Amino acid sequence: MPKCRLLPLLAILPVLAACGTPAPAERKANVETLATGTMTPAYLQTRQFDLYSLSRTSGPQDLLVVYIEGDGLAWRRIDEASPDPTPVTPTALRLALADSAPAVAYLARPCQFTDEARRRNCRTALWTSHRYGEDVVAATGEALDMLKRRAGAQRLGLVGFSGGGAIAALVAAQRDDVVWLKTVAAPLDTSAFTGHHGVTPLVSSLNPADMGTALGDVPQHHYAGADDKIVPPSIAQSYMARLPSRRCAVLHVVAGAGHHEGWEKNWPVFNTDTPACR
Repeated sequence: MPKCRLLPLLAILPVLAACGTPAPAERKANVETLATGTMTPAYLQTRQFDLYSLSRTSGPQDLLVVYIEGDGLAWRRIDEASPDPTPVTPTALRLALADSAPAVAYLARPCQFTDEARRRNCRTALWTSHRYGEDVVAATGEALDMLKRRAGAQRLGLVGFSGGGAIAALVAAQRDDVVWLKTVAAPLDTSAFTGHHGVTPLVSSLNPADMGTALGDVPQHHYAGADDKIVPPSIAQSYMARLPSRRCAVLHVVAGAGHHEGWEKNWPVFNTDTPACR
């Protein structure tokens, strides 16, 4: 397959032209403005990366709910990777801010919201071909351990938006402290995702749909937008079909929701749903 076939896939989530796109520092400032007075920022130093986080807690809590951000600005144009993956639209943070749980944290992906001093080991592959790779999953796991200690928590609830949902599922497959998992507009079967768009597979990333045995007993709810043209419901349906059992998994196809659109207004209702095994 010609190399150029790789580019449209990596641009799918999403492409924004350089013209009119806020600079990374402005994107970070916008996020901290959103969280002002409600969440405290911190950098979590994992072995490979410094991950940006925001958190709030009313004291030691047994359960910490962590929201994992999407892939962000991975590509500037269809043939040009972005030099900085900091998201322009931080949908995961907006959902976290709508969560009324006593202990909530927001976790960015590697190299998002980082200045030069915090960009250890950052390379373009981390937000393109290797976005769901082992290094990213390992760093996310380390960051979750840190957030748990800071919150005094023993258990985790994970919520991932878009590519952050894939990361949340991959992390949940490796841990025994994740009591439930929620994903929103997530490419949970990366093979089905690339097949749907007719583009090169993400061979340097892990696929949550391959982790069915480990994930089968994790209580989980997945939300797919009926109008999502980037990650249509068929991707989550493919993931569900590959689970050895669906007694712990529920898929909600949400009318009127797109990829970024429709989630924030619905989240106060969806947030009250607690995944459980039947």
